[in-house]
Amino acid sequence: MPADDPQTMPPLPSAAPTNKAVAATGGSAVGAAIAILLLYAIDPAGALPSAVSAAITTLVTAMATLGAAYFTPPGSGEAVVRTAEGVKSARL
Repeated sequence: MPADDPQTMPPLPSAAPTNKAVAATGGSAVGAAIAILLLYAIDPAGALPSAVSAAITTLVTAMATLGAAYFTPPGSGEAVVRTAEGVKSARL
Protein backbone atom coordinates (compact mmCIF):
# COMPACT_ATOMS: atom_id res chain seq x y z
CA MET A 1 0.00 0.00 0.00
CA PRO A 2 1.54 3.38 -0.97
CA ALA A 3 2.41 5.76 1.87
CA ASP A 4 -0.04 8.45 0.71
CA ASP A 5 -3.07 6.09 0.73
CA PRO A 6 -5.01 6.33 3.98
CA GLN A 7 -5.54 2.99 5.65
CA THR A 8 -9.15 2.24 6.30
CA MET A 9 -10.35 0.21 9.22
CA PRO A 10 -13.16 -2.23 8.58
CA PRO A 11 -16.43 -1.21 10.24
CA LEU A 12 -16.79 -2.55 13.76
CA PRO A 13 -20.14 -3.75 15.11
CA SER A 14 -21.54 -1.25 17.57
CA ALA A 15 -24.35 -1.20 20.12
CA ALA A 16 -24.69 2.59 19.76
CA PRO A 17 -28.02 3.63 18.24
CA THR A 18 -27.96 4.64 14.59
CA ASN A 19 -29.37 7.91 13.27
CA LYS A 20 -32.43 6.04 12.07
CA ALA A 21 -33.05 4.51 15.52
CA VAL A 22 -32.80 7.90 17.20
CA ALA A 23 -35.18 9.40 14.62
CA ALA A 24 -37.67 6.57 15.13
CA THR A 25 -37.63 7.18 18.87
CA GLY A 26 -38.36 10.85 18.33
CA GLY A 27 -41.03 10.01 15.77
CA SER A 28 -42.70 7.74 18.28
CA ALA A 29 -42.91 10.49 20.89
CA VAL A 30 -44.19 13.04 18.38
CA GLY A 31 -46.64 10.51 16.93
CA ALA A 32 -48.20 9.86 20.32
CA ALA A 33 -48.66 13.60 20.90
CA ILE A 34 -50.17 14.07 17.44
CA ALA A 35 -52.55 11.17 18.08
CA ILE A 36 -53.80 12.75 21.30
CA LEU A 37 -54.42 16.08 19.55
CA LEU A 38 -56.10 14.32 16.63
CA LEU A 39 -58.39 12.35 18.94
CA TYR A 40 -59.35 15.52 20.79
CA ALA A 41 -60.09 17.28 17.48
CA ILE A 42 -62.32 14.51 16.10
CA ASP A 43 -63.97 13.55 19.40
CA PRO A 44 -63.88 16.38 21.97
CA ALA A 45 -66.64 14.74 24.04
CA GLY A 46 -64.65 11.51 24.38
CA ALA A 47 -67.51 9.39 23.00
CA LEU A 48 -65.27 7.04 21.02
CA PRO A 49 -64.83 3.60 22.57
CA SER A 50 -61.45 3.19 24.25
CA ALA A 51 -60.49 0.42 21.82
CA VAL A 52 -61.00 2.78 18.86
CA SER A 53 -59.00 5.54 20.56
CA ALA A 54 -56.20 3.08 21.28
CA ALA A 55 -56.21 1.86 17.68
CA ILE A 56 -56.03 5.40 16.31
CA THR A 57 -53.20 6.25 18.71
CA THR A 58 -51.30 3.12 17.70
CA LEU A 59 -51.70 3.76 13.97
CA VAL A 60 -50.70 7.43 14.14
CA THR A 61 -47.69 6.62 16.36
CA ALA A 62 -46.59 3.81 14.05
CA MET A 63 -46.87 6.02 10.95
CA ALA A 64 -44.86 8.82 12.57
CA THR A 65 -42.21 6.34 13.76
CA LEU A 66 -41.90 4.71 10.34
CA GLY A 67 -41.83 8.07 8.56
CA ALA A 68 -39.12 9.48 10.81
CA ALA A 69 -36.93 6.39 10.45
CA TYR A 70 -37.51 6.03 6.70
CA PHE A 71 -36.68 9.62 5.79
CA THR A 72 -33.65 9.95 8.07
CA PRO A 73 -30.46 9.12 6.19
CA PRO A 74 -27.80 6.92 7.78
CA GLY A 75 -24.98 8.80 9.46
CA SER A 76 -21.73 9.37 7.62
CA GLY A 77 -19.93 7.05 10.03
CA GLU A 78 -22.54 4.27 9.96
CA ALA A 79 -22.57 1.03 8.02
CA VAL A 80 -24.31 -2.32 8.00
CA VAL A 81 -22.07 -5.37 8.36
CA ARG A 82 -22.71 -9.08 8.18
CA THR A 83 -21.24 -11.02 11.11
CA ALA A 84 -21.45 -14.63 12.24
CA GLU A 85 -24.37 -13.58 14.48
CA GLY A 86 -26.22 -11.87 11.63
CA VAL A 87 -26.55 -8.36 10.24
CA LYS A 88 -25.42 -5.61 12.65
CA SER A 89 -25.05 -1.87 12.55
CA ALA A 90 -21.49 -0.64 12.73
CA ARG A 91 -19.48 2.52 13.17
CA LEU A 92 -16.74 3.34 10.69
